[in-house]
Amino acid sequence: MFDTPQDLLYIVLSFCILWFTVFLCWLLYQAARVLKNANEIIENVTNKLELISDAVEFIRKKVDNVSDHMGSVSKFFTGTIGNMVMNKLTSQLEKKISGEDGGKKKKAKKK
Repeated sequence: MFDTPQDLLYIVLSFCILWFTVFLCWLLYQAARVLKNANEIIENVTNKLELISDAVEFIRKKVDNVSDHMGSVSKFFTGTIGNMVMNKLTSQLEKKISGEDGGKKKKAKKK
């Protein structure tokens, strides 16, 4: 079967080429799996980031709506409370002014 050592060398080389080919195929398969997993991870991250972006946008819109309404409400309360305080201060000031005038008139009448 093996007439010369060169025949044995060819058989060994053919097995080496066969194993090298199998190794390269296995390496390509593993590289493809890694790339597939990386692609899935990137897709998942992209989906999560889109969800987070949508949630942030939703919250921002709600905060904008609330802040718009809070401006109106704060103007209303500022005006209402300001009027109430000013009316009360004005009435107290009028009472003090009228009380002082009345007190001077009473003192003047007593003398």
